[in-house]
Amino acid sequence: MSEIKIEKKKAVWPWILLALVLLVAACAAWFFFSRNNNTEPVTTADETVLITTADETVLIDIHENNKTVAAYVRFIDADTLTMGLDHVFTSEAFTKLTNAVDAMATESGYDVEADIAKAKQLTDEITKAPFVTTHANKIRSAADVLSTSLQNIQQAKYPGLSTEAADVKSATSAIKPETLTLEQRDAVKSFFRKAADLLNKMN
Repeated sequence: MSEIKIEKKKAVWPWILLALVLLVAACAAWFFFSRNNNTEPVTTADETVLITTADETVLIDIHENNKTVAAYVRFIDADTLTMGLDHVFTSEAFTKLTNAVDAMATESGYDVEADIAKAKQLTDEITKAPFVTTHANKIRSAADVLSTSLQNIQQAKYPGLSTEAADVKSATSAIKPETLTLEQRDAVKSFFRKAADLLNKMN
C-alpha cells in the first residue's frame, strides 16, 4: 500500500496581520510628520516677530531702544521745570518730541517728513518769540501735527497701542488755542506725558 503525503497549507493570517501592522505604522508616521509641518514656529521673547498682512509689515513686541526716543521719555519723566513766560520747557520738550517722533518713524519705516518739518517750524516760532501771547495757538498746532504723526505710525505699525495713541489725541484736544499757555500748564504737560507714554511703548 502506497503512503499518501498530505501537505498542510501554510497559515495566511500572520501575513495579513503583519500587513495591517505596517499599514497602521505608515499612517501614524504620515500623520505625525504632516502635523509637525503645519505647526507654526515658536518664538521667544527676544526674537523679532514680523507678520505680513495686506502688504504691510506690522511690528509686534519689537524693542527699538532708540536713544532719541529714550532721551525724550527721560526728559518728561524727570520734569521738575516750571512753565514760565520764556517757554524754555515747552520749546525743549517740543524739540525733543519732534526728534523722537522722527526717530521712531525712521525705526518703523514710516514717512512723516512733512509733519516733522511743520512741527520744527512751529517750535522755532515759539523759541524765537517766547513772549508772544499767541503761543497756545502754535503749541496746539504743533501738538496736532505730532499727535497725528504718532497716531499714523501707531495705526500702521503698532496696532496694539491704539488706546495710547487715542490718549495723545485727546490730550492734544485739551490744549485750547485761545487760552494763554500759562493758564493751561497741566494740559500742555499732560500732552507731553501721553506722547512719552506712547513713544516709550513703541520703543
